[in-house]
Amino acid sequence: MGRRRAHSPTGGAAAVVDDLPISARVAWSYVAALLAGIGTALLVVLSNQTLAVIVCSGLGSTDDAIADCKLGFGIWTAVIGYVVCLLPAVLLLRLGWWIWVSMAALAGLLVSTDAVTQWWWWAAAALVPAVAALISAEWGAGRVFRRVQLGVLLLLVVAAGVLLWWWYTRT
Repeated sequence: MGRRRAHSPTGGAAAVVDDLPISARVAWSYVAALLAGIGTALLVVLSNQTLAVIVCSGLGSTDDAIADCKLGFGIWTAVIGYVVCLLPAVLLLRLGWWIWVSMAALAGLLVSTDAVTQWWWWAAAALVPAVAALISAEWGAGRVFRRVQLGVLLLLVVAAGVLLWWWYTRT
């Protein structure tokens, strides 16, 4: 006896639907940012005690040069470590790749402003998870809107990369 199977007209590809309401997506993005911050703090502490000692040991015996080297190493470890630690946090909470892309791009834009000592920078940094959750959410407005939305996110990533490169070469 033969069996017949029903064939779907879409080829079996199921559309991924974001089942979280926007408010929950924003809340979970803050949890992901908190988890990434904890992971980043651990990375900075561990690298300051291990890798920074090795990297900065060739600077001689001046305390200022070693302190500057360790500070710079810690800053770059924090910047890169946050983006790296954010990826597993976002995937663990099932928020999707696009929220990671948007949070990384927004964090890059903030770093490129070189204004960490300003009050508005910290206010903007506090809003990054919420803004990333909103700009990467599946709004249900159709495929064309989603493609445009993802294109804008990719342009945001390119802009952040260019501005980070400009900031790094300027300083």
